[in-house]
Amino acid sequence: MGSRRFILAALAAGMFLTAAAGPSFAKKPDPAPAPGEEQPLTPQEQGSSDRKMAAAERYVASMESSGGDLVSLACFVPNSTDPGEGASLEAVTAEVSITEWTDSELEPTFAEGARTGAEDASAATIVANACQPPQGFLAVEARDQIFGHYCGPAVGQVIANYSWAMPAGRNVYLQRRIAEWMSTDVLGQTTAFTMERGLETATLGSPRRPQNWDWIVTVLGDFDGDGWMGDQLDAIVRTNISHSRMPLAIPVKPHDDNSPSGAHLFSWPNAVNSIGHWVAIYGWIHVHDGTDLARMYYTDSSRDEGGATGKFWTPTRWFTLLMIEHTRRLVW
Repeated sequence: MGSRRFILAALAAGMFLTAAAGPSFAKKPDPAPAPGEEQPLTPQEQGSSDRKMAAAERYVASMESSGGDLVSLACFVPNSTDPGEGASLEAVTAEVSITEWTDSELEPTFAEGARTGAEDASAATIVANACQPPQGFLAVEARDQIFGHYCGPAVGQVIANYSWAMPAGRNVYLQRRIAEWMSTDVLGQTTAFTMERGLETATLGSPRRPQNWDWIVTVLGDFDGDGWMGDQLDAIVRTNISHSRMPLAIPVKPHDDNSPSGAHLFSWPNAVNSIGHWVAIYGWIHVHDGTDLARMYYTDSSRDEGGATGKFWTPTRWFTLLMIEHTRRLVW
């Protein structure tokens, strides 16, 4: 989806997820929803989503019974400062420093980047030799979106770079190419289904993409009927990252002044008028229990659109509220 600058133009456990749904790479027709809106899932798409969600539920249940979710993918302790006391822009990275990169039209095979003063000011101290399980993190790099409505392609670039195991600072595809696959310029936004199609193309054949992987659009819901949706989101994020070792894409309204809950992304300290904004989820810490202890870690690309570019975290509960108040879609 876009930003305020383009509103109107606008898984036994080891096999659960990779066997959840077979690959489907046929091009879908471009939907043409109104800005910020999404098309409904077809029965086939809903079936694929239901199978993958059921696999995720089995995975987290198996991890809970075995204690497997206490094994970390990475060992570091994020800043424990209360987010409400100045840590809202905590930028988190396993490498201690933060480097932010953007597309370069002059050097199309390399990214061109620079460390910004804002990053230095907002970067949290990382204790790299300690563990705080349960947690799971993937090694990704944030990218700055080159246009106001390119948050979707920027997320695609982050995920594609990870999937192709690109060296630091390099892009496997430019955002303009990914935007073509996502029909971003045609639609003036990136929808869940064009994000799914773009990720299929951008990660197809990559070394980190699991065998038989299929990107799926899911509409978040209370699938187990316990009255919560946060546990479903928690299961999705933990399964994608800790089992499948893949990031995922989530659209939200980053900081809506009219939000009933008041939830917002920590990378967007000020309210904005946005039809929606895509972020890439790459990490999690603590199992969601309805409090703000559990966190989701994401890359943002919105330095010039009212937010910030880099790595950040927001409580899982907040992300759940943001999704409920937006389209409830995610691509995983």
